Amino acid sequence: MANILIIDDEEYIRDILSVRVRRLNHSPFSAATIRQGRKLIRETVFDLIFLDVNLPDGSGLDLLQSIKQETNSPEVVIITAVGSHEGAEIAIKNGAWDYLNKPLKKEDINLRIERALEFRKMKNHRRQPVVLETGKIIGKSKAIKKCLRKVAQCAASHSNVLLHGETGTGKEVFANAIHSNCRLSAGNFIVVDCAAMTESLAESVLFGHVKGAFTGADKASDGLVLKADKGTLFLDEIGELPLSLQSTFLRVLQEKRIRPVGSHMEKPSDFRLISATNRDLDQMVEKGTFRRDLLHRIRTIDIELPPLKARKPDIRELASFFISDICQKQNLKEKVLLPETLDLLESYDWPGNVRELIHTIEQSIVNEPDSPLLYPYSLPDHIRLNFVKKGLPDLEKTEAEPRKDSLEAILLSGIDKGNPPNLKDIRNQFFDKIEKIYLKAVLAENNWDVEKTAGILGVGKNRVYVLTRKYNLKQ
Repeated sequence: MANILIIDDEEYIRDILSVRVRRLNHSPFSAATIRQGRKLIRETVFDLIFLDVNLPDGSGLDLLQSIKQETNSPEVVIITAVGSHEGAEIAIKNGAWDYLNKPLKKEDINLRIERALEFRKMKNHRRQPVVLETGKIIGKSKAIKKCLRKVAQCAASHSNVLLHGETGTGKEVFANAIHSNCRLSAGNFIVVDCAAMTESLAESVLFGHVKGAFTGADKASDGLVLKADKGTLFLDEIGELPLSLQSTFLRVLQEKRIRPVGSHMEKPSDFRLISATNRDLDQMVEKGTFRRDLLHRIRTIDIELPPLKARKPDIRELASFFISDICQKQNLKEKVLLPETLDLLESYDWPGNVRELIHTIEQSIVNEPDSPLLYPYSLPDHIRLNFVKKGLPDLEKTEAEPRKDSLEAILLSGIDKGNPPNLKDIRNQFFDKIEKIYLKAVLAENNWDVEKTAGILGVGKNRVYVLTRKYNLKQ
């Protein structure tokens, strides 16, 4: 018997699903808001959650993200009356089991319950504690824990992996961790920087060549793919792999055999491929600059590495590690990271990610090599200025420049463009604005109690629900 939670603000939907759950001999639980749902999730272990998107106190998609970050989280089926491509994409990318549009059919409900619980049972049966060798992966934020769960998944398989994320997020560090934890860890970890290879020499670098194959080939070379035999081949910046070579490399992946340049003989090479990119490969496929079949082959397991600004809780640990590491390499006494220096580091958005943090720490240590403390003064000027500016009011905005959403700005904008709005449009627009502001204020004042708010406004509860959806108001 499974525990199944239904989070939907429509009572008849909760009733329909509860009946289906009981008839399948499972235990239903119901909640009308995100707040009630969170409370039940804290109190009870659930196997499956039916989750509405538009709820009185927020979006179910936000709750989905927090649910799926927990260890052994329940399966989640998103249900909504207003489907959207964007909502479906967010749901699937955040681990939703399925996405259903209302009205719900009995057969669809039964099938989702049966399949989701079947999958969960199988998943729990095969789940075993995995002790990971994390290497240089530092941090305990939810974003990093999510990535480490993927690394554990990689450790249990021999499948190809695609790492993608912004420059400086540590793709090679993660690739090394995957290699260290898989059954091929005793083999070589071969790194290939696709961006550094010229198109004319790429084939020789990857697949090797025989003596005399081309001008300058005065001796035979095995190539990097052959050196990765019984180990891992890491193709960094695979989006830069020449299109002319992609079909050849696809065949190598399929056959696990290579033919050196100038040779008529093939050689076997059984390797695990890990690829990395900071480019949108799907977009490149649409433009015809990356092969669709190659993308499918390299993306068996997909890991998105978060930017440093999305894992601010890790900055203290990262900074402390790099301070210790750099001081040791430069034969200096280890410095202490001051709280006010950490404040500056945490206030910055790090467009260069972890790589930029490393360079910043090194620069700060070099600036004051004899100081036992790492002062804010030692940090680069642009980081210090960023911190100061965030604490100052924006003096550039004056009353002479009307706010973009003000009546004056809207009227002037229409007149300037030669298309002034009529009075009816202006009246409707500002009526909505006033209605939204007042509704939000009354809800907040009454702790988002819909019944009490409806009484104050002199409308029914359903009207309050309609308006909160219309204006996308969230607690």
